[in-house]
Amino acid sequence: PTAIPPTTLPTITPVATFDPTPDYNALAELMANEAWAEALAAIVAFQTANPSFERRQTDIWLYEAHIAYGLELLQTEAIELGLFHLDQAEELGDLPLEVQDQRGWAELYLTGLAFYGVDWSAALYYFRQLCLAAPFYQNSCDRFQTALITYADQYVAAQDFCPAVPLYREALDYGSTTLLREKLNTAVTGCAEATPTPEPAPITDTVPISGTVPTQGDD
Repeated sequence: PTAIPPTTLPTITPVATFDPTPDYNALAELMANEAWAEALAAIVAFQTANPSFERRQTDIWLYEAHIAYGLELLQTEAIELGLFHLDQAEELGDLPLEVQDQRGWAELYLTGLAFYGVDWSAALYYFRQLCLAAPFYQNSCDRFQTALITYADQYVAAQDFCPAVPLYREALDYGSTTLLREKLNTAVTGCAEATPTPEPAPITDTVPISGTVPTQGDD
């Protein structure tokens, strides 16, 4: 019988397995160095390439980096971008109360800023709240004082002095200058001159004086 040649089995080429540990350790270093922007980009790329490797920890890092970077941006001109990162963090977990407070201050600031130079009455409303709640945030009290003075100036320019007086007086609570005191004095004087002095009302329903004038007795 003809011999059957042995079956040749295919050669299995070993496939090199990728070890994500070095990249994972690099993420930990970025977090430790507080390089938030770089960490966020690296974490997203790492999770895309390694969706199941240390997922819980990388999610925690993502949450923490979004919060830290968001709060950092709230202190700059990129407030809207900071709010975006806080929203991203909130999708991963509840925000701490102090972070919610800072987000609220930023939202008040942006709303007030939208009315700044457009509607001073509305700008006053929002910056008054912000100045009382967070006087240290984005020079909120300086903006509030400027809004008070500018709004009062509009009244004075329209020769409507009386409404300007309390605005100037409130502005003085946040810093006194010679110019501001002069503005207040002008408004006070203008208000007094514009307010007519009421004339005394005539005396009515008087009881006539009657009776005899007493005479001096004889000595």
